[in-house]
Amino acid sequence: MKVLVINGSPKSEDSSTMHLTRAFLEGAGWQDAEIIDLTKQTVEHCMGCFACWFHTPGSCVIKDSMSELLPKIMAANVVVWSFPLYYYNIPGKLKSFIDRQLPLVLPEMSETNESGDHPDRYDVSGQRNILISSCGFWTAKGNYPSVEAMFDLIWAEGRYGDNKYEKIFAGQGSLLGLPAQEITPEVLAIAPDALGIQAKAAAYLDVVRAAGAQWSAGKIDDATRRQLTEPIMAKEEYEKVHNENVARMQ
Repeated sequence: MKVLVINGSPKSEDSSTMHLTRAFLEGAGWQDAEIIDLTKQTVEHCMGCFACWFHTPGSCVIKDSMSELLPKIMAANVVVWSFPLYYYNIPGKLKSFIDRQLPLVLPEMSETNESGDHPDRYDVSGQRNILISSCGFWTAKGNYPSVEAMFDLIWAEGRYGDNKYEKIFAGQGSLLGLPAQEITPEVLAIAPDALGIQAKAAAYLDVVRAAGAQWSAGKIDDATRRQLTEPIMAKEEYEKVHNENVARMQ
């Protein structure tokens, strides 16, 4: 089983979303997954030259990290896409990484979806994909339509056989690192409820671990899926804490 994690956060290992991703991998038993940190890779923008279709079929003329990354994508049984929400979509470098996957499709048109598509150059029907993302809003609901629309087109029905991609989107991303931090007396003096918030964040990550265990065995059940959509803190409570932190940073 080859599990590949694409860390698309500009914050690298300090990404809030990676706390979600690590919890998911722990639950799935995939702690040995290979993690590709895009901040440490050279991924140039696609030039739209289409050489990978007509002059060097299946191979990009740009010589950078994608020469090594594309084979890793194709060899993976599971790909975990880990990224924060940036201005209601994905970070720029992750978008460049996706654009540079053009060599993996063929120039001919196909009937995969109503608006048009290109067939895959290689058989990826057995590959499973999951999106894991966090945002700074109190809830993920209503903040990811552009992300979902993009991946719905990338993974059009039929491209991966019966394996529709999975997703875990979480709000309140700034809280996800709290369970791994020591709450000192100095912190408690500023935020007396820090221990309670830490416990709530830890409980949410436990739900993510359960989701990892379930998805690795098949699919996430309805009860766990509902828990994944529940906020770590109530809206008013979270926004109050957030705004207080913003005021302290100014």
